[in-house]
Amino acid sequence: MASSDFQVNVPSGFSNPDSQSLSEVEKSMAGAMDLSEEQFRQCKLDHLLKEERRLERGKDLGEQVKKILGELGAGYRLTSVTWNSNTLSRRLEIETPQGPQNLVLSWELVDDALDSRTRSELQRLRNMVLFGLGRQELIVRH
Repeated sequence: MASSDFQVNVPSGFSNPDSQSLSEVEKSMAGAMDLSEEQFRQCKLDHLLKEERRLERGKDLGEQVKKILGELGAGYRLTSVTWNSNTLSRRLEIETPQGPQNLVLSWELVDDALDSRTRSELQRLRNMVLFGLGRQELIVRH
């Protein structure tokens, strides 16, 4: 896959991305959680694999959003897709002719669109992006 012209951010819960080695802080956390170091390593690996999946999903979402923005003209450009684990959402930063815009999409909407790729789910995603950008006149109504 070619490199994207937008950033995908998935903030990590670990400062040390190596699932095999544990920092002193992580060893202390394992003890506090009443886990062996091996159990903590496995939990860390599971977490890092989920982060990798979120990164790939962010890239996929970004490509879908770029297609939507392409319909709006040269003044629209996706600059980043950021996962927010607190709200289980993705924040899109988009440059528009009116200035930068942030658009937040729920994980349910994103997963429905990316998993099914049906016309109706992709249209729902398109409508949410257009609505978030204040372009309601382009929204398809059923």
